[in-house]
Amino acid sequence: MKIIKFFIFFFIILFIIGAIIFYSLSKTYNIEKIIHEIELQNNITFELKGNPKWELFPEIQADFSSKITDNSKQFYSKNINFTFNQPYQFVPINFIIDSPSFLIRNLEIRFLDMLGNYTINKKFINMQNIEGKIGEGNFNSNGTIDLLDEKKIILNGDIKNIDFNQLLQDLDFADWKRIKLKLSSNNFLISSKLGDASSFLNNLQGVIPITGNMYFVTTEEERFGIAFLNLLVEQLLPDYKKLGKSLSQIVNNFSDAPAIIEGELIISNGKIHTTDLHVKNNDNRINLKGSYDIPSDFFDAQIFFFETEELIVEAVISGSLKNPSIQIINENNLIDDTQINNDLKKVFEDGINTLIEKLLNLNE
Repeated sequence: MKIIKFFIFFFIILFIIGAIIFYSLSKTYNIEKIIHEIELQNNITFELKGNPKWELFPEIQADFSSKITDNSKQFYSKNINFTFNQPYQFVPINFIIDSPSFLIRNLEIRFLDMLGNYTINKKFINMQNIEGKIGEGNFNSNGTIDLLDEKKIILNGDIKNIDFNQLLQDLDFADWKRIKLKLSSNNFLISSKLGDASSFLNNLQGVIPITGNMYFVTTEEERFGIAFLNLLVEQLLPDYKKLGKSLSQIVNNFSDAPAIIEGELIISNGKIHTTDLHVKNNDNRINLKGSYDIPSDFFDAQIFFFETEELIVEAVISGSLKNPSIQIINENNLIDDTQINNDLKKVFEDGINTLIEKLLNLNE
């Protein structure tokens, strides 16, 4: 009888202790409270799908699904799933976040999957793995976020076969119709300070090795026009030989068939630098040197066109990502001609035939 009373008393004590623990956990890990704080701090909206599911044995675990919307319309997910678990010991909280479709502006990241843990007292997030697919390409990375002291984010990983044109277009950065780029990077490393967009971009640092392929989109009419243009400038207008050579190099050697891209991008305080980013197709090569300032959206770079290791044309890139200017250089100076536009981008936009007509008019 005493044994029975002892077990009854023991189980009552266990029940009371369990109730106290559950009450404490529900206060500490109150999902609705945490979500509300995140919404206020980050200007986003969560819409829970059903009640969170709790498990207390063999470890504390919470599962819930939600719709998430950024109120400034920068990102959105119709269905994103969260799992948090905490063993009965003083270790970080583990988390798994996944979504079949996560949109950043119009860029869709499919099968987004994030695995990591969070140290509460240090406010430190360790992202052990982040992966997803963008179009036919994919990415895989890891990193850390320090929310307490340095307020710094670090990411390291790989990207494979990313359609750069689609990326720019979906993010509403630019719409490059004439040049097609697919890029990969093994073991990239980027970091920045947390804060608003301006602070984040100005503190952006990194190293990004680049490989991939590129080609220019041209038509049969343009290829025929380039052949006639070269004949025209060779015989009648030698002052425009460099313009003709650069157009010929692009159309004949880098159009409609992928050429190999290799190089490295260095990011320092929001400015992307490169000293040797090159595109090769057999004996033909295009080298790019210079910088792109992300916060101010401005190019300051040069393009060098080589044919069998001989430099044949040099051009200067300036302007914005959405509307850059690519001006031909003649004898180390920009060609200054009020009658003929020497901007390669503008020449293709206006059409090769328009350029030929203008040159013919000069020769009359």
